[in-house]
Amino acid sequence: MAQKYLVRLDEDEDVSFEVRREDGRIEVRREDEEAWLTCELSRVGDSELYLLMIDNRPTELYLQRRRGGAFVTVGRHTFDCAVGPWRPPGQRVQGEAAAGGMFKVTAPMAGSIVEVRCRPGDEVASGQVLLIIESMKMNNELRAPRAGVVESVPIAAGQRVRANELLVALRPPDASPEG
Repeated sequence: MAQKYLVRLDEDEDVSFEVRREDGRIEVRREDEEAWLTCELSRVGDSELYLLMIDNRPTELYLQRRRGGAFVTVGRHTFDCAVGPWRPPGQRVQGEAAAGGMFKVTAPMAGSIVEVRCRPGDEVASGQVLLIIESMKMNNELRAPRAGVVESVPIAAGQRVRANELLVALRPPDASPEG
């Protein structure tokens, strides 16, 4: 079974890759391509120089690891790469329906709240950005799963949150506030 990864190149391009291990080989492909490529990465001595073999074609690269990714230099080109687990594009937000039509938006991963774009009483449209959470050096927009009115926002910018922690509670637009 292949694992999927999202690689952000220089903050302007996201590329999804699939990686699978079969019979001691590592195979990689871009998600939008059919062909799998056999890959092998070997470090040259104690340096940051690596030899990358892709389908038996050698490429030298210089790799400077950093938290959440690496600076990768191939030839004269350097890329600032952030790597994280891939998530389906349709997965906008994690949460659960609660009593009375309420919907609890919860953190899909541990991270830090970068920005909160809603307040209690705000009417929000389906797909509207509610907040931005940073995890693994990547900013992730969490969007409203449906139209509603913000009931509560028990978090603030700069706060660390755990996976599944409550971030925003929404009530249906026509429901009265809890009291």
